[in-house]
Amino acid sequence: QQICRAMKTVSSIKLRKAEERIRSAQPYADALRQLVTNLGSAELVHPLLEIRDVQRSGLVVITADKGLAGSYNVNIIREAFALVRELGEVQAIPLGRRAADAFRRADIAVEMSVTPLGTPEFRTIAAVADHIGQLYTQREWDRVYLVYQRFGGRVVTEQLLPIEPIGADEVATDFLFEPNPAAILEQLLPRYLRTLLYTAVLAASASEHAARVAAMSLATDNAEELI
Repeated sequence: QQICRAMKTVSSIKLRKAEERIRSAQPYADALRQLVTNLGSAELVHPLLEIRDVQRSGLVVITADKGLAGSYNVNIIREAFALVRELGEVQAIPLGRRAADAFRRADIAVEMSVTPLGTPEFRTIAAVADHIGQLYTQREWDRVYLVYQRFGGRVVTEQLLPIEPIGADEVATDFLFEPNPAAILEQLLPRYLRTLLYTAVLAASASEHAARVAAMSLATDNAEELI
């Protein structure tokens, strides 16, 4: 009971810090999305926007490094394996030790991994996003999916690449861009990809800690009942 209560306390502290990181990153993510939205009204071409026939897919899966978090890891890995069966030829990038171990046991090709994931660092996640963008640009991958658990939500599968164009109907104002929109997009989309992946990792980290708080709270209560 003392061990479970201590783990609950530690996870509660980590959860508060994870929520603070999400709040800190959100204004930048929102501003970047708005800028991409403003560019969305132009007919622009970029390798990360290119839609092509799918021969090989990439799969990025975010899990925890440790267990004792209820069904958190199990649900994510189950969703990822279902997607692997659907996609056929696929390579994976696991972020977190539990995903890496699961793919190794299932003999699924792993392009690279980040283990342990620990406290998410933007520099580390940005390097992963840049590598994913390079694989897509070089046509090693034709579609990239992301599997993780949203904070306060459920496990989701999202398309990471190609970046889906944001509807022009969301643009409320005509903008003048300097330099031209194509030059801005060349610099903007790789940053946008980094931000998409980083905010997903932050959300997954917060979800992990929330799941562990709930699991350890229940374990503490069960231990009390047994005593």
